[in-house]
Amino acid sequence: MSRHDPESAYNHFREHLPSLGQGSAQNAFISPDGLYPLELDGSSTTLGATEYLSNPSIRLLADFFHAKGLGRLKLEDQSEGWYQDWIDYQARHGLYARLLSPKEYSTRGTQFDLRNYTRFLEAFAYFSPAHAYSLHVSFLGLFPILISTNEPLKREAVAQLEAGGVFAFAVSEREHGSDLLAIEFALRSNGTAGLSAKGSKYYIGNANAAGLVSVLGKHVGPTDDKASRRSPFVFFALRPRDTSAFASVRKIRTLGIRTAFVGEFEVNDQPVPARDVLSQGREAWDAAFGTVDFGKFFLGFGSVGICERAFAEAFGHLRKRILYGKPVTDMPHIRHALAGAFARLLGMKLYACRAVDYLQAAGPSDRRYLLFNAVQKARVSTEAVKVMGLLTACIGAKGFEAGTFFETALREAPMIPVLEGSTHINFALTAQFIDQYFAEPGGGPPAPESVTLAAADPEENPYWMGTRDRHPKTVLFAESLAAYKLLAGIPNIQTFVRQVRAFRELFTGASSATHELAADVGLTIAVGKCFSAVVYAQLVAENASAAQVPPAVTSVVFHGLIEDLSIEAVRLATLFPHGSAHRSMLKRVIRVPRTTRADIETVFRSLEPRFAA
Repeated sequence: MSRHDPESAYNHFREHLPSLGQGSAQNAFISPDGLYPLELDGSSTTLGATEYLSNPSIRLLADFFHAKGLGRLKLEDQSEGWYQDWIDYQARHGLYARLLSPKEYSTRGTQFDLRNYTRFLEAFAYFSPAHAYSLHVSFLGLFPILISTNEPLKREAVAQLEAGGVFAFAVSEREHGSDLLAIEFALRSNGTAGLSAKGSKYYIGNANAAGLVSVLGKHVGPTDDKASRRSPFVFFALRPRDTSAFASVRKIRTLGIRTAFVGEFEVNDQPVPARDVLSQGREAWDAAFGTVDFGKFFLGFGSVGICERAFAEAFGHLRKRILYGKPVTDMPHIRHALAGAFARLLGMKLYACRAVDYLQAAGPSDRRYLLFNAVQKARVSTEAVKVMGLLTACIGAKGFEAGTFFETALREAPMIPVLEGSTHINFALTAQFIDQYFAEPGGGPPAPESVTLAAADPEENPYWMGTRDRHPKTVLFAESLAAYKLLAGIPNIQTFVRQVRAFRELFTGASSATHELAADVGLTIAVGKCFSAVVYAQLVAENASAAQVPPAVTSVVFHGLIEDLSIEAVRLATLFPHGSAHRSMLKRVIRVPRTTRADIETVFRSLEPRFAA
């Protein structure tokens, strides 16, 4: 048996638990094969696919889409009709309730389980990103209610969830997008110990079907024409079915997620009693950011699922193609591109799953998840666009045919970072952690246990439901280069570590560039792009060690990261004056990968048994 097959990888993992930060519970782990990209159409025999499909919720999900078939799914996509059949199906089987109901309020004995939720989202996007959108949005709409102090509304919301209901999150407005300070949706005192709401919201998922909508507005004075940037925030719950003031609901036609409902609506003089208020002032502001920070983290798993399905379809097509008298997959440039796409997709999944571990471990003394969440939102979905670019260069015209999933993926993958991930905001946020991350010595907590590889279901973390300190300067990190200890013999790891050390010099000592970031948003985003590659690589390395990813495969994964950091370092250097010390420092970050042809071949040969359909 190969030392790099799933069983030997599992045995290696158990043997090395203490060095990987996993404690001493050496019998409580499952196969690490689930950390690899998967094919979930039912024909794959990999351990990872089997484990995913053994989950009752994912099995029900797969059954629905296998019965529907890709052809019918594509026809529905073209007609842009709402998927009421899916909403009814998930309600009948209690799928959303099983995934989202917190333990304290569930009447069915369920709890919010990070591993189950993220795996379900990955599988959901594998089958249909548009259908998955209804679950993403329901989480966003439900979360402001769950983190509020309004106990009756919490129970009402979970009761609706258990009855099969979906939710909506109404924050953005047509003229202001994600600029929350500029929103104009207004609430005025109506003289009866309540408020009256008036305004419109734009780009709101599930606007046609939500039983409860969490709406963010501003409390304005009786003589004010509209809300100002200083008006205090109010989060309240709206019941569209119970009011005639909820009007002008219109579907916004979009390039992707066509069968989902993304819409706009107006509210005209809707009474809002005190019992429907979720939070006000700073608490409402924190609730909005906490919901986005937590809820949109999970979009990365949708990106993984989209790319897994696109990869499986592309590889299945290419392995049967003959061009110029030879198999397409014998062509060196195709093998190289497919290996690169797989390595980037593997990196996405390794990072996303490891970031879940830090989210699970979050608490007052461990808030590293704030950085890792920001990097997830900024980078995982942008990696998906790169994966799709590599695959498009291989699959050619077939990928643009309307009957393929690949054509869907071409539309869906870029929408996540641009429309949902707000990548520029998250790159800028990432840069704010740079001093703490590189602080000497690293005084942060040890590496957390693995959620993905634990046999027992993870428990709910009450810290998620409270008001959280988001200040970057108070977050402590352990020494990040420790992540590469078990991988130190791989030449590309050695190269990348040299890049990290060179990049760190830019932000330490008297010549630190940190003080320049506050005055230049463009520079901050550029620094964030470089720094995000450093942070991303740390978590990729931690999970590559845990899963005993073969050295050749790890080498190809880091080939892409070396390229990425080098490219972003060049772009960052252009923002400093010619001849400056900062430019000279950045030159030392630029490196050439030491990947061998044998590394590429090892990755390519691993694809056949993994995507054998």
